[in-house]
Amino acid sequence: MRPVLIVAGLLLALGGHGPCGQVAPVPGGDIVRSYAPLGRYAGHWGVDLAATTGTPVRAVLGGTVTFSGTVAGVMSVTVGHGGDLRTSYSYLASRAVGVGEQVEAGTILGESGSDRDVGALHLSLRVGEQYRDPMRVLLCGSGTVVRPYLAP
Repeated sequence: MRPVLIVAGLLLALGGHGPCGQVAPVPGGDIVRSYAPLGRYAGHWGVDLAATTGTPVRAVLGGTVTFSGTVAGVMSVTVGHGGDLRTSYSYLASRAVGVGEQVEAGTILGESGSDRDVGALHLSLRVGEQYRDPMRVLLCGSGTVVRPYLAP
């Protein structure tokens, strides 16, 4: 059985919609690599979600595209959601948005690619310059923090 997120008594199956307007970035989205920061610069600062190469990648929340380009040879898009909150989507095979574009939750940002020959999407979440685990902290459009947990 695939894990789902439990939020305020509601189920958010990855691929569905959350109670605060969140949209899963890819359907299915089993976690293939967890959030595991090590020290200041090492580790894994987001989660990798399983996604067949070419799967549409959607904005988790609405906002403004603040970056659309390549970082260390990897295509990425970052969306600012107001205040200090932003999400980034990496391992993209293509990008469908440019800097300055306004997007809504669910807007297609591009298509998923792969990491080390495994189809995946890397999703990271930052509040200011601090990375947060995007699977443990879902931020509503109002800025309210909802702390879900994984259940089988």
